[in-house]
Amino acid sequence: MSKDLATDDSGDIIIDPETGDLVLVDDDDQAVATNIALGTNEGELSWNPSFGLNHLHVIENLDDIPSLEAEIEDYLESQFDNFVSAEVKDVKRNGRTATVDLAVTYLDDSGEEITVTTGTEVDDIGID
Repeated sequence: MSKDLATDDSGDIIIDPETGDLVLVDDDDQAVATNIALGTNEGELSWNPSFGLNHLHVIENLDDIPSLEAEIEDYLESQFDNFVSAEVKDVKRNGRTATVDLAVTYLDDSGEEITVTTGTEVDDIGID
């Protein structure tokens, strides 16, 4: 079983205050792995510039739900072997930011479908 970095409700990585170590969680929590994948903008990680969802493409497709779902599905399919589908449940706009709420379905180890509810926040600051 693999491990992922634990994140809090705002998507920030959790650091153990006593040890200073990064907190890890079992990869059974598919929502954590999904939040990390969706919350990372393509090119954001200097050591892995191809990792991340292209947030510019998300912003460009906020008013076209089928295209937005296709963009997210293509990305998640490239990241997770057990990915099945993603459905946009809501798009909330707040000034220059938008939150895309999703229901993402994966296959668990026994082949059963599991659906996680998650979201990603994107902003258009600095994007012309």
